[in-house]
Amino acid sequence: MTNAVPDILARIVETKRAELERAAVPLAEWDQRAKEQMPHRRDFCAALKARVPAIIAEIKKASPSKGAIAPEISPAQVAREYEQGGAAALSVLTDAEFFQGSLEDLAQARQATHLPVLRKDFILEEIQIAEAAASGADAVL
Repeated sequence: MTNAVPDILARIVETKRAELERAAVPLAEWDQRAKEQMPHRRDFCAALKARVPAIIAEIKKASPSKGAIAPEISPAQVAREYEQGGAAALSVLTDAEFFQGSLEDLAQARQATHLPVLRKDFILEEIQIAEAAASGADAVL
């Protein structure tokens, strides 16, 4: 049995903690931005219940195991294609270091469609949930 998975997870968590320590925007500001987004929330659960099977389509530029997958993709374009293809919701990888994603990718995908959007990242702190909400995420994973 290999230790590769625990090793990469430990590296990801360590990197994410360092990233959070460097955060320039305080939690209170993210919370305020998130409150401003509240009227614009999309019902993630209802979207999943409305279709059988409900497809959550993922926007991912890279992964630790595969490396670059589609680093030059336009999150907005991919989101529109997924919506046209029948997706019930979107999942957007926002980790920069290991998945080449960003909150900007999430915001672009959200603006391009009417689908609810999930922020997929390594969530370690409350501030990341506020960041997600402020950036337009309707759910987090």
